[in-house]
Amino acid sequence: MRLFVAVEIAPQVIEALAACGDELRRRAARVPRARIAWVAADRLHVTVRFIGEVDEAETRAIATALAPDISLTPFALAIEGVGTFPEHRPPRVLWAGIGDGSDAIAAVEAEVSTRLEGCGVPREARPYRPHVTLARVREPGGLRTATWLADWTDRRFGVSPVNAITLFESRPSPQGHVYVPVQRTALIGVRPR
Repeated sequence: MRLFVAVEIAPQVIEALAACGDELRRRAARVPRARIAWVAADRLHVTVRFIGEVDEAETRAIATALAPDISLTPFALAIEGVGTFPEHRPPRVLWAGIGDGSDAIAAVEAEVSTRLEGCGVPREARPYRPHVTLARVREPGGLRTATWLADWTDRRFGVSPVNAITLFESRPSPQGHVYVPVQRTALIGVRPR
């Protein structure tokens, strides 16, 4: 099984992100050599932690570790701005960023990573940068980030409440990967100082 932990996004925010994707898709079409894989609206989320391929026993251990409620207060994520990774080279990932709530989701990631370490899943080596992946650029083909993203770098897409995390299984299908919820874990309690 291929697993990851994510925060689901409110429908109205997904709708705004999908409209952004439609416009950016039209702009990218002007660069015929660019090859871009767009994320379908029903798969938009904020990844808390990518786990990867695990067997059934590891899946059970991970689900058990993530089952207890998380002692953090529910919060809201402001989804805003559009950018690319890497920042100063040809784009490989197109993303929508996180404004307010970024510290709270970083605390969630730290708690999830601590729980996963107990299952033998090592912490990420790179710093956590929460975002919503909108597309993966397979071949930039001359696509210029400044032109492509004009008018979208400061756009606000809305606020999404976060009161749980979801452990997902990513299953391949002819239409791309399907994300199947395995379990949800509630956020309760007091935010750490």
